[in-house]
Amino acid sequence: MLAQQMVERTGSVRQVAADLGVDESTLRYRLQRDPEAPDGRRDRVTVLAGWDERIDAVLARFDDARVVPAAAGHCPTQVLHDALRREYGFHGSYQAVRRYLRRRFAAAPVQAIRRVETPPGVQAQHDWFDVEGRIAGERLALHGLIGTLSHCRASFVWASPTMTQVAWQTGHLALFTRYGGVPLWVRIDNLRTGVAAGAGPTARITPAFQVFAAACHFAVDPCRARMGSDKGKVERRVRTDRGAFADLFVADWPSLDALQAALDERAAELHAHWRCPTTGTTIAEALAAERVLLQPVPALHEPFDCVVARRVSRDCLVSFEGRRYSVPFARVGRAVEIRGTAQHVVILADGHEIARHARHTAARLLVTAAHYDGTSTATVRAPTPLGRRALMQLAGLPGLLPGLPAPMRVARPLSDYIALVEEACR
Repeated sequence: MLAQQMVERTGSVRQVAADLGVDESTLRYRLQRDPEAPDGRRDRVTVLAGWDERIDAVLARFDDARVVPAAAGHCPTQVLHDALRREYGFHGSYQAVRRYLRRRFAAAPVQAIRRVETPPGVQAQHDWFDVEGRIAGERLALHGLIGTLSHCRASFVWASPTMTQVAWQTGHLALFTRYGGVPLWVRIDNLRTGVAAGAGPTARITPAFQVFAAACHFAVDPCRARMGSDKGKVERRVRTDRGAFADLFVADWPSLDALQAALDERAAELHAHWRCPTTGTTIAEALAAERVLLQPVPALHEPFDCVVARRVSRDCLVSFEGRRYSVPFARVGRAVEIRGTAQHVVILADGHEIARHARHTAARLLVTAAHYDGTSTATVRAPTPLGRRALMQLAGLPGLLPGLPAPMRVARPLSDYIALVEEACR
């Protein structure tokens, strides 16, 4: 109607089409078309005309409630389209199948979702997500274990290069430490490190994780199968935190510990800014109030999946998992205990940690220079101290080290040497 009035005033269809930002042919078609005439496209014969029996057969095979009264679910449109193409040679489009179902059957009822808000200190939701990070100039595939307290919405991320059982348990301990306590329940997905078989209320928890949960005094609450909404709060955080932490994962960090420190600092900044929907305060304030109701974090050893005893060689090294790691020279000739944790190789003697190295590195020899320094003991003489040249070579310097005397430098010009040589040759 607006276009018709504009054309009557100006007398130019081309000018009106330019003013409205539409194609001239489109405007001419609309002006010539009778608005009272029915749309002829509704009377067209669809590509699925006469296919009712074949469509019903496919829907019945998938227990679709639209053709099977006792059924409860609906066959996905994509599954129906694929079955028609594969079994009956259907050449129409997916959209044609959608339009057919929309015309023939009534719209499916909308499934309402129950919103549940747990009391403080009751539940946390944990889940993995994959991300790439840059550590020491190298792009690595990392895994982030994200945990969210359901009441206050406080969320933390613990980064790990693996998703093993020991990483799973170590990550839980790390999240509990950041929460400031242990909730009564932890809701998880049905991954194999947490659930050995089944899903939801009938799930059978992995024995190692069940023992860990008992030691930490929390109950495991697996989600139902293919029901991500059962842990919707942490699923929402996965999407939100990917963007909030995105700049940290693309930055280059000297070590995984440096990245973890940055993740914790960013989480504190977000908690001071974001608001908790259940309390109306900031998440930081809601977390402080909820910590009072959390159980204390138990004093557990760092989880490990392998422990061996090794004797220290004369070059102060021990072998473990195809690599050699240095220990303080005072342990030469004596046995030490080696534990493989999620990220480190921890070496203990007499129940105390004496060395720690990164685990699963590409390097096959990991040496800490400080392990060769110190005074002799009653049974082991200290290694020979390094000299000036050795210190320069280890530091990668062609010249000086702090505290070392400067070498003599040649300051006489070359012309003086030429004159002396010519004088000696006469």
